[in-house]
Amino acid sequence: MTDIHATSGSAGRKLPEPTFFDPSFERLPAAASFDASRTGPVLLLFDRAAERDWVADAAIAIATGWNATGQRTVLADLGLDDPMLAERIGMSSMEGVVDIFLYGASLARSARPVPGRGFYLISAGTYTPDSTAILRDPRWEKIIAGFRSAGASLLIFVPSDAPGLPSLARWAYDAIMLGEQSHEAELSRDAPGGVTVHAWLTPPSQPPRAAAVAASPAVAAPPRFAEPEAPTGIRPWLAPPRDTEPHTGGEEFRSAENTVGAPAATLPVPAPEWEEAEPKAEKKSRAAPLITLLLLLLVLAGAVYILLQQYPQLLGGTLTGAQADAPVRPGAAARAPRGSAASAGTALPFAVFVKAYPQYEPARQLASSVAAKFPDARFYVTPEMTGDKLYYKVFSGALADSAEAVALRERLLRSGVVSADDVGTADDLILVRPLAVELGELPTQEAAQARADSLSGRAIPAYAVAVPFNDGSERYKVYGGAFADSAGAAPMLKMVQQAGLPARLVARTGRAPAPQK
Repeated sequence: MTDIHATSGSAGRKLPEPTFFDPSFERLPAAASFDASRTGPVLLLFDRAAERDWVADAAIAIATGWNATGQRTVLADLGLDDPMLAERIGMSSMEGVVDIFLYGASLARSARPVPGRGFYLISAGTYTPDSTAILRDPRWEKIIAGFRSAGASLLIFVPSDAPGLPSLARWAYDAIMLGEQSHEAELSRDAPGGVTVHAWLTPPSQPPRAAAVAASPAVAAPPRFAEPEAPTGIRPWLAPPRDTEPHTGGEEFRSAENTVGAPAATLPVPAPEWEEAEPKAEKKSRAAPLITLLLLLLVLAGAVYILLQQYPQLLGGTLTGAQADAPVRPGAAARAPRGSAASAGTALPFAVFVKAYPQYEPARQLASSVAAKFPDARFYVTPEMTGDKLYYKVFSGALADSAEAVALRERLLRSGVVSADDVGTADDLILVRPLAVELGELPTQEAAQARADSLSGRAIPAYAVAVPFNDGSERYKVYGGAFADSAGAAPMLKMVQQAGLPARLVARTGRAPAPQK
């Protein structure tokens, strides 16, 4: 390893000597390891021209190594124009940095534990055309003060040439550079003044092809990497194993003392379906009963589905005429199967908060009354816990992007339907709720609305959304609520299960609404 000498930030300065770093097996260099004397956030300034996977793996290795020392560590992806960390780790990118600053999302809920590594990741989140505004936001001061107070470390993964980086450097004074050795001039120029660059990690070098051919086979080639130095650096793979603490859904970060110790960057990174390993003998003994149980559940679900198709009145209410979800009849074009057609719906993650009630009926009545005034803006009820109390919250809109949500919010504010005083600020009225409970799929709008009305009459709030398919057809999904995550959807799922109805939590998709003038 090459020794690193930290240098203070100044225009045109030279970076520290580069250290070749292979995150697939190398320990962290001493200068890139956790240092308790650095109480503020650390910028991971990456070179956009460097190999994408190496840059992401290097950042993941640093966060993993810091966590393995027992330090609570959060890695935030500020590569907002081209986020890469969530994809590389194998996690979904839902609420993230953009949602925290623009839409009031909870920082603690947006920071999700990375399976098998122990540190927390805040993904980039919703796309924004103005990433510079995020870096310049004055709320960074409050967020960073919270990390200092909690004794947690924040690693900010951000391009070295990002506009607005000097503003962010007002709150972060330490940095680690990740980039190509051939781009030293550009990286030196881009590094913000006032920031101390403690280490410069570069991808492993490859010997020139001609030199490799000319090398004598009888002479052993020198190793690509020098032997590790005395234990001044961190070797996280030697950390003792630790048990994973169950997720509590609370607003406080969990202690790193109860997370899984892992090598610096064991590749490939965990897949989204990662789960804790259990003893093989125990798995084998459970296999047969589990398969039997799954088969029974499939048979039961099929029987319930057929029963509801034959007798829709079992859902409550009386369906007549075109509203009745009648059995499939030969030759009925409207109910013909879709064959191999796949859904081509657009994600509809945004909504506008209207009001919250402790009882269902007032919320349902409000949703019905304002829907008559705004027929183009969908209104629906979402049961959701706030603290330890269940509220029935009225939302408006199933929207594809934040611009549509802002336009709808302004219309509702002008009409007096919503009030920013109910939630704090006008920005807090816009919600990111990408998930919904799917309660059925029907071929016509009339049938779907009848199903939704029937469920709503049984105190199971529901609404219908048109969904296009790639063969040009359109069907209608019946959804219940709109939620940020599975924990938020728990009350709705419980209602549906108690009613004995099949349901599943899905990403809310449908036909994107036409823009409103």
